[in-house]
Amino acid sequence: MKNLIGCIAIVLMSMCIISCEGEDGAVGPQGEQGIQGDQGPQGDPGDQGDQGDPGTANVMYSDWIVRDYDNSGGLAEETNEQLLATLGLGDFDLTQDILLVYGRRVVNSIVTEINQLPYIQVSDNDFYGFEVASFNGGFTLRIQVATLDGATSTFAFFEDFRYVIIPGGVAAGKSANDYKNMSYQEIATLFNIQ
Repeated sequence: MKNLIGCIAIVLMSMCIISCEGEDGAVGPQGEQGIQGDQGPQGDPGDQGDQGDPGTANVMYSDWIVRDYDNSGGLAEETNEQLLATLGLGDFDLTQDILLVYGRRVVNSIVTEINQLPYIQVSDNDFYGFEVASFNGGFTLRIQVATLDGATSTFAFFEDFRYVIIPGGVAAGKSANDYKNMSYQEIATLFNIQ
């Protein structure tokens, strides 16, 4: 019996010692970063998303502006010009943006022609172009016309003009020539121009 009481006492003392906890010590320094594990296999690609609605994506365009040359009144001249727009510095960045200018004429009740400038109207030897000039605080956009043979003309081939400005950020990935080689209808569809 003496042995039994001794064994019980040892077991009870052992349990008391094991169940006692001391205070937590200070946190030790963090260990070194382990090496990167192997990349897992790539999963299957997801389904293609729906096509988004076309938008103007910050593209700026004018209404059709009626032909009204500086020397108007039907007089034939060797050259002429027309102010199309005055643009602020926030409207146009000469170093990054793409500027397209179009002339429009009604051929008949069914057909309307829209051509990008510069344009040569061969049968009359007329040249239709445009110029961007900077001034303190902005730019002017002018239509400039001239005869190619030194004769005079009223430059009445186009009835009105429109400009389109494609900001450099929108044009990313495409060059100016990419847009200049597109038809007016392609540009209008791409940028949802009414």
